[in-house]
Amino acid sequence: MTTIIPLTIAEVSLARAGGKGRSLARLLSAGMPVPPGFIIATDAYQEFIDANKLQEVILEITANGIGQLHAADEAEANIRALFAAADIPTKTERDIKRAYADLNGRRLAVAVRSSATAEDLPDLSFAGQQDSYLNVRGESALLTALRSCWSSLWNARAISYREQKGISHRDVAMAVVVQTMVPADVAGILFTANPATGDRSEIIINASFGLGEAIVSGQVTPDSYLLNRDDLEVKQTIIGTKDKMTVSMTGQGTTALAVTEGKRKQSSLTDAMLNELAALGLKVEFLFEGIPQDIEWALVNDKFYLLQSRPITSLPNIVLSAVEWNPPTAGTKLIRRQVVENMPEPLSPLFEDLYLLQGLDRSIDQMLMEFGMPFNLEEFMERPMFLTVNGYAYCRASYKLGWSLLRTMPKILYWYVSNLKKLIRNLIPMWRDDGLPHYLETVNHWRAVDRTSAADEKLFCGIRTLASADATYWFYISFVMGAAKITDGMLHYFLTSRVVRGELTSGMFLQGFPSKTLQAQLELEAIAREVNTTTTLRELLIQTPVTELLQRLKQHRDGASLQNNIQQYLEHYGHQIYNLDFVQPTQIENPLPVLLSLKTLVKNADYDTRKRQIQMAKERETLIDETLQSLGPIRRSLFRKLLHWAQIYGPNREEALFYMGAAWPTLRGLALELGSRLAEIGTIDKPDKVFYLKSCELIEAFTARARGQALPEMAQLATSRWELREARKKLHPPPMVPEKSRFKFGPLDLSALETQKRNQHDNNMLEGFAVSPGKITASASVILSAADFEKMEPNTILVCATTTPAWTPLLAQSLGLVTDIGGMLAHGSIVAREYGIPAVMGTGNITQRIVTGQKIMVDGDRGTVTILD
Repeated sequence: MTTIIPLTIAEVSLARAGGKGRSLARLLSAGMPVPPGFIIATDAYQEFIDANKLQEVILEITANGIGQLHAADEAEANIRALFAAADIPTKTERDIKRAYADLNGRRLAVAVRSSATAEDLPDLSFAGQQDSYLNVRGESALLTALRSCWSSLWNARAISYREQKGISHRDVAMAVVVQTMVPADVAGILFTANPATGDRSEIIINASFGLGEAIVSGQVTPDSYLLNRDDLEVKQTIIGTKDKMTVSMTGQGTTALAVTEGKRKQSSLTDAMLNELAALGLKVEFLFEGIPQDIEWALVNDKFYLLQSRPITSLPNIVLSAVEWNPPTAGTKLIRRQVVENMPEPLSPLFEDLYLLQGLDRSIDQMLMEFGMPFNLEEFMERPMFLTVNGYAYCRASYKLGWSLLRTMPKILYWYVSNLKKLIRNLIPMWRDDGLPHYLETVNHWRAVDRTSAADEKLFCGIRTLASADATYWFYISFVMGAAKITDGMLHYFLTSRVVRGELTSGMFLQGFPSKTLQAQLELEAIAREVNTTTTLRELLIQTPVTELLQRLKQHRDGASLQNNIQQYLEHYGHQIYNLDFVQPTQIENPLPVLLSLKTLVKNADYDTRKRQIQMAKERETLIDETLQSLGPIRRSLFRKLLHWAQIYGPNREEALFYMGAAWPTLRGLALELGSRLAEIGTIDKPDKVFYLKSCELIEAFTARARGQALPEMAQLATSRWELREARKKLHPPPMVPEKSRFKFGPLDLSALETQKRNQHDNNMLEGFAVSPGKITASASVILSAADFEKMEPNTILVCATTTPAWTPLLAQSLGLVTDIGGMLAHGSIVAREYGIPAVMGTGNITQRIVTGQKIMVDGDRGTVTILD
């Protein structure tokens, strides 16, 4: 088989031509203005690797170089040296020289561009990850550039990118595109949709003088043009500085030249040129089935050439402009606290309907009745208690202050005083002996149902029942959490008042206790230690992307035991949620974050949570003894009592929270079965779109299915809701609605109960809640959802909106924790104290202020975060 593929062939495979080569061949065969050239197929790369026996050497080098930047750079340098010293097979070299001569002579200037098999795809651009070389002249220079392109498949950036995206290093290969060099007068990039806003009605063009390399590498600020897609009218022009231009040298390569002062102020393209280029871009988009394109182009002697076209990745689905945060009715105040702290993203319609609006409201009434409280919620609060603004969940923070409440208040106070002692004494038993068993019994009942044979009505009944059961369980948790918050607050106040000298906080006395989430981490560490006893398993785990790990284990001779251990772990802990909204898969459905954590633990074999927990318990007991000795008899007695209460409720609170969402794997199974049936008949397009219909719509849908009828209009409804939710993920909900309001109860200011501080966007020191002591300065890893877990860099500070139990493996890798939402008893606070890392919760906007890699200082004693970069 020849290793050379002419660019004129219309259909070439991704496996042989790579993403860039396949795209250019399709453009040229469709008559688009693409410079002539040829593709050196991946076969040539593979023959080069095989002939020089490089594959296993490369994989061994990369396995040792992943995770640490300096090691990855060293690995890249070693691999480049291997490629430079290796020989290109004789037949491959002869074929390349012949194809080069056929272009138009042996000294023709060409562009040599990498074209990997995992690039220029709709969800994987690999933009800038591999190398390209411009103005290459002569056979020798061409072969040198070829080796450099091949070896760039293994540069530090590309290795890291593949790791993040779960692409196997073993399966990638490199094709190389060789084209006649275009000595551009002007070059740039065209987007057939606005990549910043997702607006499909706009075309964006960036342009600068000289070759496009200066724009792609970010060396210049180009001219920027915004065009209306419908009539190609130029709506906005921004003239960039364009102080440099990249041009071809007389010999090899390129150089940067200064642009004259007068030329910098000129537009690099006329309106007529912009119209012609935009029209060409729309033709390219049409060729690629209407998928918005990111196109590199060049202009020479008033003629446009296309140098590359790939799909725009991560394009927002809907443009949201002028979003306002207003309550649904005037005079209502809403706050982001209580159960909504566990809902960091906009809600899916089915979860909002069944859980937030129906489930929680029914559960409130049930709990009030169970406790025998002498009032109805409607006497001083509107219903429902929880609702959404722009898709984000809020809790009501405004009350009816009138005669009705005044009449009821004496009864409330009398009941409270009469029952307080009994209530406090029974809170833990009520959760442990009543709430939790009843909840788990309900889950087990529906887990035993055969989903495939159950009627649609029964599937829906299970979905609704499980949603309601978890909502009821939340209120058992909330009472335990309330007691924990009160007792922790009392201890904290005692320690930070003038009664006790020194810088003591309650968190120092609540660390080192066992918990379910820490037990899960210990079991994961035990699995990692077992992996490290088998060399082949360790290598497999380190080298294999987590997306392929479970499949590779099935094929590995030593993989059965590890498979079994992972499965047992997921059976015990796989119900843990990344987000309380059941639209989000739990760990058992989406174990990739667990596997990523396991991979990190295998690489860091000395990590030992149990040892650190034992040490923290010793430090806690030593601190207790020292504090007791520093106090007089009365204060010592008070300290003992407060400490006893806090140490009872704190650990129990974390265990209660561990079971939150335990019903979701079963509920999701029922929902996806119903979704599959509705998709099969044509009511929705995909099974998971079932979460984007409300309960009344689902009833209508499966009732129609019983008659053999589809409701195709619901498919569009569900899709539009999905797109809206995706767009809303880019919003940042304020702590209260209206935004500048305060949490009050009549004349009482309850702002201290807010779980988000109000930090300004221009202040580099952010205030939050000091929840775990200590100070740390390090780079940040900003993780917004479970989809970002792979971006977590070990030994950095975890920055996120909030955490749930499923986030615990990330905390095990962290030097510190900072969140948008949460207070002293949020999940992250407790786990941070258990791991002994500084933590500041509830900064309100930290995820909006920084990006991954920025250096910050976390002061867990003062509750501040300083942005240093």
